Amino acid sequence: MNNVFLPPDKEKNYQSYMVYALTMIWSMVTGIVVSIGFFYFPQLWSRWLLLLSIAIFIAAFNLTLNHFGRTRTASWSLTAMLWLYITIPCYSAGGIFAPGILSQIGVILTAGFLLGRRGGLATGLLTIVADLGLAYLEVTGHLPAPVVIHDPISRWISAIIPFGTVMVLQYYAINHLRSSLITLQREIIRRKDAEHLKDQTVHHLSEREKELKDYKYALDISSIVSISAVDGSFTFVNENFCKVSKYSREELIGNQHSMLWSGYHPPEYFTELSIAMQEGKSYRGEFCNKAKDGSLYWVDTTIVPFLNEEGQVYQYMSINRDITQKKEALEQLRASEERYKSIITVSNTGAWEYDLDTNRVWYSAQYFAMLGLDRSDGAWDETMAITWMDRLHPDDRERSIKAFDEFLKGGSLELYESFFRMRHQNGDWVWIWSRARRLRDQNGNITNISLGTHTDISERIKAEEKIKESEQLIKKITSQVPGNTYMFEIEESGKPNILFVNRGVEDFNYTADLEEVSRDADKVLEVWHEGDRTLFHEKMKEAYLSEAVISFQYRIIVNDMIRWRWLQAVPEKNKQGKVIWYGATRDITALVDYIASVEQILFDISHVMRRPVSSMLGITMLISEGELQSEEMLHLAHQLHPVAKEMDKFMNELNQVYEQKRQINSLNIDFSSLVDKRNSLFRPAE
Repeated sequence: MNNVFLPPDKEKNYQSYMVYALTMIWSMVTGIVVSIGFFYFPQLWSRWLLLLSIAIFIAAFNLTLNHFGRTRTASWSLTAMLWLYITIPCYSAGGIFAPGILSQIGVILTAGFLLGRRGGLATGLLTIVADLGLAYLEVTGHLPAPVVIHDPISRWISAIIPFGTVMVLQYYAINHLRSSLITLQREIIRRKDAEHLKDQTVHHLSEREKELKDYKYALDISSIVSISAVDGSFTFVNENFCKVSKYSREELIGNQHSMLWSGYHPPEYFTELSIAMQEGKSYRGEFCNKAKDGSLYWVDTTIVPFLNEEGQVYQYMSINRDITQKKEALEQLRASEERYKSIITVSNTGAWEYDLDTNRVWYSAQYFAMLGLDRSDGAWDETMAITWMDRLHPDDRERSIKAFDEFLKGGSLELYESFFRMRHQNGDWVWIWSRARRLRDQNGNITNISLGTHTDISERIKAEEKIKESEQLIKKITSQVPGNTYMFEIEESGKPNILFVNRGVEDFNYTADLEEVSRDADKVLEVWHEGDRTLFHEKMKEAYLSEAVISFQYRIIVNDMIRWRWLQAVPEKNKQGKVIWYGATRDITALVDYIASVEQILFDISHVMRRPVSSMLGITMLISEGELQSEEMLHLAHQLHPVAKEMDKFMNELNQVYEQKRQINSLNIDFSSLVDKRNSLFRPAE
């Protein structure tokens, strides 16, 4: 039958089972009928034997078909045979209303079970037509006379058998319906589970697809990606590939990867790559490619082969990372190392590196060369039976080792600096300037590795000693001059840095120590008058800006007395282009007092002479207005009046000239121009 509640494989198994079951049921029914027939109608033994033989044939034939998997054929065959097996006896028995008509109902139901609703309907219609034909034959008198006369018992038995068959089929139908409903319920549950699993799978696939899209997006953003066919032609390039190669996508697709070769690598460089591609293995390497504009760029490349189901390579994916800046940085680092080595070599400086954790020390060849040892870079050879500490000068050993130990224990980035002497291989002592600093790791943490240098400063020490000797000599010389001598530079803020200072023999001076004055120039202001300290800083700032000569006077207070001093300094640029001022100060109190006295004298003279001049002017006016003879009065007036005017003019010019001189240089006043060299006041000046 065609069961809509079962899948094809289960439906086929169920139909095979129904063929087997119905065949056995009809065989058993036939056996019962034949047995009853033998009992009631023994004289018709041949008929019963024929019926039994036909039933056995039908059962054997259809069971054989069913056994060999021809279930559908067996279903049609069993239905047809049973229909003929029931219908023909209806004719031969002499009437359609014999008990066989009830058996036809069982055949129709059997057809419905085995062939489905269409097969059952066709069998039912065929039965109606056949029974109509039998009825027609019986009406027309062409139906044979009944062979078997049934009594009530035989009729009951003949009726109960098809009824029993119908009941069995009904049982199977109901059981089949229940089983089908259960199966349907299970199928619905299974399909719901399948739908849920499908939804989960679709969701998982969607998540995976989104994840793959994210991976692709991240890969496209962060990497230079290309896909090539087996022959090396591009089939895909992303935007980053176009940017770094400066080719458009249209220019790259379909062309060979060799269009990017720069010629930087020799042919043997690609041997390992070729072997990996032939074996279908991934490969990673660094390549220098040439862009469209001819510029070179470096990529860190990972090539991954894609294999088909047969394990054959059908394309390659190349994932690249632009390392041009890294290569340039490495080249700069290499060049810097070369420059560093060159500088170390020509600057008479040796390098060293000390690892506190392993207690290992590395030295450069120049380090050994400073000590007269012909050795290459490496660790100190302890077989030499002498270490760097053993080569220290006895006067420097304890101090130098202590300073280095404190540096190692400090754990900071402060600069280590020390000066000491080490014994040369020839027995001389070499002055060493040692400097070092702790290194940081990649996370910025301070490590126990120290990198330092040793510089041979023997010549500098000798030069400094000569300079010190010269300084001492200069100090001896300058200590005998009256004032203080200085050599200083000026900062932008106006603060001077005193490079050299010496105190003269004058009694009136500051009390600070010379070394204190050298460290802090403000120490010289300790004796300055409060009103002149601002002047000091103003003059320093002006000198810094103008780089001009410094010259000004200021007051100091010594023993509660005000003293005047004069600071003068001239600028000069050194070899480095820095301006240095050289100058001196001296006490000018006596000169200031002298000038003050001269000013007072001049002031007095001008006022003393003013009165007679005024009197002379008055007399001349009286004479001019008196009763003297006109000739006398006119003569005297002509003599006195010009003299008075000349004296007045003289005093005015004297004051003006003095004021101008005092403003220009109050310490260099020349009064000769004001001295009257006439023998007579009544004679006009020449």
